[in-house]
Amino acid sequence: MAHGRKSIDTTTILLVEDNAPLLRNMAFILQLIGFKVLSAANGAQALDVLRRCVPDLIISDLDMPVLNGYELLRQVRSDQSWGRIPFIVISDKYDLPDLMRGLELGASDYVPKPFDIYDLLDAIKETLQLRPFNADYPLAS
Repeated sequence: MAHGRKSIDTTTILLVEDNAPLLRNMAFILQLIGFKVLSAANGAQALDVLRRCVPDLIISDLDMPVLNGYELLRQVRSDQSWGRIPFIVISDKYDLPDLMRGLELGASDYVPKPFDIYDLLDAIKETLQLRPFNADYPLAS
């Protein structure tokens, strides 16, 4: 897990998103930057991934079938092995009650959809306290 400042190429991120094109695009960009990426289409799949590999960060949608992001966050926070993994929520539910619920359950940050990839990268960098990305972002030119 992330302790102090890590480099991108040693950081593993678990992406949890039921929108397959968005999941693929996020994974592609994060891998292009140098992150190791695991993915799941819902909270239940994410728990299966967590049983095999503990990532440095979880980025999860809230509104998903099978097991939603709130329940995933609750289960992650209640597990001794996973409880300290930083957890960024991404959601199109960006009203105060949803924001507060996510933060009360232990979310590290909340990025509203639709988002600019740089907003997500800023949240990742801040949450993990990563060393600065190459020229801030290697894709920015």
